[in-house]
Amino acid sequence: MNVPWRTYQFPDFLWPEELRPLSEYPTGQQVQQYIRAYAEHFGLLRHIRLNSKVLRLRWHPGSCKWEAVYCDSAREKFYKGAENFAGLQLHAKNFTETSAVSGRRVLIVGAGKTALDCVCSLVASRTASSVTMLYRQAHWPMPRSILGFSIRNLLFNRAIPAMLPPYYTASPGARAVHAAARPLKRLFWKSMEAVISRKFHIRNATRPHVPLPADLFYGGQILDDRSLGGGHLGEGDGFTTLRGEINSFVRHGVILQDGNFLPVDAVLYCTGYEKTYEYFDGDIRSRLGLQKDGLYLYRNCIPPGVPHLAFVGSEVSTYSNILTYGLQALWLSQVLSGGVKLPARRVMEEDIRAQQHWRRQVMPAQRGRGAVLMLYGMQYHDQLLRDMGAQPRRKGLNLLAECFGAYTPEDYSELMAGCGPAAERNPVTAAADPAAKTESSALTSLGGSCEAAGGAYLGGVYLGLPDAGSSPSASLSLWHIVPIALSLGQRAAKEQRGTGGDRSSSSSRDVSVRLAPVGAASGPGMSPSLVDGA
Repeated sequence: MNVPWRTYQFPDFLWPEELRPLSEYPTGQQVQQYIRAYAEHFGLLRHIRLNSKVLRLRWHPGSCKWEAVYCDSAREKFYKGAENFAGLQLHAKNFTETSAVSGRRVLIVGAGKTALDCVCSLVASRTASSVTMLYRQAHWPMPRSILGFSIRNLLFNRAIPAMLPPYYTASPGARAVHAAARPLKRLFWKSMEAVISRKFHIRNATRPHVPLPADLFYGGQILDDRSLGGGHLGEGDGFTTLRGEINSFVRHGVILQDGNFLPVDAVLYCTGYEKTYEYFDGDIRSRLGLQKDGLYLYRNCIPPGVPHLAFVGSEVSTYSNILTYGLQALWLSQVLSGGVKLPARRVMEEDIRAQQHWRRQVMPAQRGRGAVLMLYGMQYHDQLLRDMGAQPRRKGLNLLAECFGAYTPEDYSELMAGCGPAAERNPVTAAADPAAKTESSALTSLGGSCEAAGGAYLGGVYLGLPDAGSSPSASLSLWHIVPIALSLGQRAAKEQRGTGGDRSSSSSRDVSVRLAPVGAASGPGMSPSLVDGA
């Protein structure tokens, strides 16, 4: 795992004592056990559908029902002559054991988080005879500690985001301060680059062309330098890096774009996952307003042009995704219950246009830029909390801790204190102080919307959202499917109906979801053990 466990927790289900890792960084198996414990805690296992292929997402206006399925697919590159290659070809999602490439000369295609995870595993296990990482663009590695400070304390506080250009909602005063402090901020980032270059022995040939603050929007790569030959990224332990691209395959290797031949016995594609919206019909895709750089939404959840639809987890990326998804789910539950009233469509569209302009000014071009927040995650969380009438400053009166203390899901767990089974059975959350429970009860004063959100926000699509300004439905039936195939299904429907009967109004409509039966997808599908979603 490339983030500390304290930053990778569900805010309504903190790591149970018996599963809590002994070291700061959990193993993949420990994370899998934790996610399973979460699913069991909320009774989600009976709703799991594995190896199910996405077919469609279609709205039936006459019956007010969705026919829905959702998923991502692996992005597998196809090169000329690949069928003639005598060696092994694997996408990272299918790479679960280093023994699969034992004794082979391995070529890893890509340089993202998954690629570096695979490099660390192979170098540490000494399973492969050699490992070469082929990349088009180098990225800045982030050590687990800098100058003795844990990366958790550096990336997850309010001070570091202050070194970036202002958030799109920043006041004129904040923008003026930023302009005045720009030279100081530039010096800070140059110093960080120098420290990282020295720690990982980065030389001109492997030095990223993109400045560190811009590169962090690609996701950031926290490395255990002990797994890479003492931190040497360029050589050692049979590991080398090579900038370039594959042009074609031959029987015992690959031909690169520059014409050079590279002998390899196994190719591991760490090329991520292709996000697709083809499960929507053409009319809905048009109304979503898809851009070349991604899908832009109000609060990264709501498409103003498509009523009855919201996204949770699938259209946002921060350095604490698991926390962000939880806050999104809580925010959406308040929208569904009437606790948060959406502004007029015109206002939401103006906000989206402001986001687009800001992102295109401060973030490097990439396919999913509409969902990227990364170090701006703190400001985004503050937005959601203000919408809900909650206090965004979670450190109390301690100004030093507020500015420089690490923010983790634990700081937000009190908001979830009234959210269903988590409040009753999770000993950490149940111990929240009375003041926090008062805040939580204020958030859920309209009934069981929070309960419907609990245990359901690993990422995906919510169906059944009321029109902006209309009354919430008394009998909402939500279907929520997640990248590891966890769906909320009937549980949320039951709880929402059971708690919302006296909140209906004459203008609300019965919104329900029909699940289309799906056959098993070809191939092994998405593995639950792939937790980084590269």
